[in-house]
Amino acid sequence: MKRLSVVMIVIIALSALLTACGGGAAAADPVGAVKEAMQSVVDKKFDRLVELTCTAKRAEIEKSLNPAEALGAAGVDANKILDAMTISLQNPEYTKISEEGDKAVVQFKGKMAIKFDLEKFKAVMKEVLAAQGQTVTDEQLDQGLQMLVGTFEQGQDLDQKIEVVKENGKWVYCGEVQ
Repeated sequence: MKRLSVVMIVIIALSALLTACGGGAAAADPVGAVKEAMQSVVDKKFDRLVELTCTAKRAEIEKSLNPAEALGAAGVDANKILDAMTISLQNPEYTKISEEGDKAVVQFKGKMAIKFDLEKFKAVMKEVLAAQGQTVTDEQLDQGLQMLVGTFEQGQDLDQKIEVVKENGKWVYCGEVQ
C-alpha cells in the first residue's frame, strides 16, 4: 500500500500542474489569450499551451507540461490517465488588471474540478502497481481512489495573476503565474 501512496502523489502532482499552468494563448487581446489557455487545459491539449507560450519560455513550459515524460519514470502512462479525467472550469472570471505596451496581466478566478472515470482510472492504477511489483487488493485500491477522486471532484479555487506579452502581434504567456 505504501507504493500506492507514491502513485497517488504523482497524480496529485499532475493535478497541481494542470491547475497552475495558466499558460497564454495566441489571441488578439490579453483576456482572450488567458481564456484560450485555460480552455486548452480543460481540453487537455498541453501541446497547444506550449505553442501559445512566448519564445523565451517555450522550452521551460514544454518541459514542465510534458505529463508523459514527468510520469513515465514512475511507470505511469500519462495518456491513459488523461483519458480517464474530465477537467472543468466553474464560474471562470477573467479581468485585465494592467496593460502597458506589449505587456499585460490578467486576473483569473474560478474553480477547477477534475472528474475521473473510475473504471478507466482503476485499470491504469492496477497496471502501474503491477509494473512496480506491488500487489494491492481491489478493496485497498478502491479505498485509495475514492479519497483521491473525492478531493479532485470538489474542485480547487483558483485566483491567479497571469503575465502575457504581445509577440509577433499576438498575446502569449510569458511570465510567472502569481
